[in-house]
Amino acid sequence: MSSLPPHLIDEILSRLPVKSLCRFKCISKKWLYLISNPHFVKMHLSLTQTLGRTRLLVDGTFDLFAVDLQTVSYNDDKITMLSLKFPEKFHCITCIGSCNGLLGLIMEYSELFVYNPSTQECKEISGFGGPTEITYLYGFGYAESIDDYKLVKIAGPGEIVEVYSLRKDSWTSIESGFLFPEKYYEEGVFVKVGFYLNGAIHWAFENRDCLCVIAAFDLVEEKFKILPPPETVLKGNCKYTLGVLKGFLCLAADKSDGQKDFWVMQEYGVERSWKRFWKPKFSKLRPLGLLSHCKTLLLMTEEGLLMIGGKKNKVKNVEVGVMYPVDDIERYYVLKFGTEDSWHNLHVYMESLVSPEYKSDFTTQGNH
Repeated sequence: MSSLPPHLIDEILSRLPVKSLCRFKCISKKWLYLISNPHFVKMHLSLTQTLGRTRLLVDGTFDLFAVDLQTVSYNDDKITMLSLKFPEKFHCITCIGSCNGLLGLIMEYSELFVYNPSTQECKEISGFGGPTEITYLYGFGYAESIDDYKLVKIAGPGEIVEVYSLRKDSWTSIESGFLFPEKYYEEGVFVKVGFYLNGAIHWAFENRDCLCVIAAFDLVEEKFKILPPPETVLKGNCKYTLGVLKGFLCLAADKSDGQKDFWVMQEYGVERSWKRFWKPKFSKLRPLGLLSHCKTLLLMTEEGLLMIGGKKNKVKNVEVGVMYPVDDIERYYVLKFGTEDSWHNLHVYMESLVSPEYKSDFTTQGNH
């Protein structure tokens, strides 16, 4: 390796999995500096996004469990997820978003963490708290133009938005001037998660006029904007679910009379770009990702995990289970979704070297 040019070493290392790179930090101080360098971290992240190194995550228990999606295919009837051995022990862990390999996590509605499951680095966010009986809206995402990761917390009715900056390591309170309808906070859950896309956190709900509203909180400008829903989206007594698929915003509508619809916004912010993707039979539909190696779509629904694939694009249910030790014996447990006593949810995240103790090089780039 000593005979190779430095730029070639960078190119080789940047294509390796995070687990290998974490081991290679021990080789020498030079490699420790290289692998920890912000420029290398971003280069590795960019290649990871291209290669599609993603993992499926389940929360809602005392630990987090995950599986490499490269090992999953349409032929699988069940998926077994292994413990990530989260360093802190809590009764319930809820993921409020993933971005560039980092997870935003809430523990029993009181403690807040930013966690990289690939490197096992974890940062507790101070100055966080609030009444546990109140429903909060949460979001986590990346503001690229200012190179900062931000957590968003909104209590009803939403006129005050609390924003945490990972780069500044501090909270700010912002008067948003935007109100969510009261009924959006009255559906029996204490955590509502928004979806990150294009530098904003998105929520969808039905307003007082029974119309669909998509609210996007811009992480750079720190203010709300409204995105247009599909012109012919289902209206009246509807529940809306957002998701992101291959960089496109998705909207599922569930009407009280049983009608359902699923849309994809092919050009962000443009109303006419909405395309009806599917007339589903399932409620609370949310895309998780496309397995490019086997052309299979993963969907989270009220009934659990679904796959669409095979030669005829058939829909099939997939059993999701976790392995964790009980009395020093590894046991397999099947997870249930959509039941009143189920807290489990599925998320997708990618491998990365991004640290929760994020050190941005934003100020060194001539920006202010």
